[in-house]
Amino acid sequence: MTEDFAAVAGTGAGMRSGWLPWASARVALALALLGPAEAFGGTRDEWVRDLVLQLKMHRRVPPEAKDKGGKAKVVFEIDRDGRLRFAALLESTGEPALDQEALAMVERSQPFAPPPREWPDEELRFTLPVVFVPLRPSGVLSDEIAANDKALKAKLNTICRGC
Repeated sequence: MTEDFAAVAGTGAGMRSGWLPWASARVALALALLGPAEAFGGTRDEWVRDLVLQLKMHRRVPPEAKDKGGKAKVVFEIDRDGRLRFAALLESTGEPALDQEALAMVERSQPFAPPPREWPDEELRFTLPVVFVPLRPSGVLSDEIAANDKALKAKLNTICRGC
């Protein structure tokens, strides 16, 4: 069984997209059976949240691809001690630098916290979508931003003279 993270690893200082861990259908069913008290804030949920945050902290934007975008999908597996067993690219962004970064992010994130004891060994394989959003607008969009920026400055000057 592969645990899926419907996660978005946005690129850029604004980080327009956040990371959201979603359990697979099997895990979601198990959490629903536990009831509301155990389903939220339990050991398993906290571990998944920490895992996602750790991955997010190690995300970088390759300088040569900062104006590129795309979605990569990485599969990785950890052992009971939190060590990375393997990571592989399942889907490419079409940009080699972004694909390499998606894999490198997982590599840099290790070691991970050991999973909770109740987490079955066969569920220690995860699928992680990584979405890269271009940092710089290009073409017509940058002209539109420049025009809007001038209009905004003109409007502010009429409201707030000298500020």
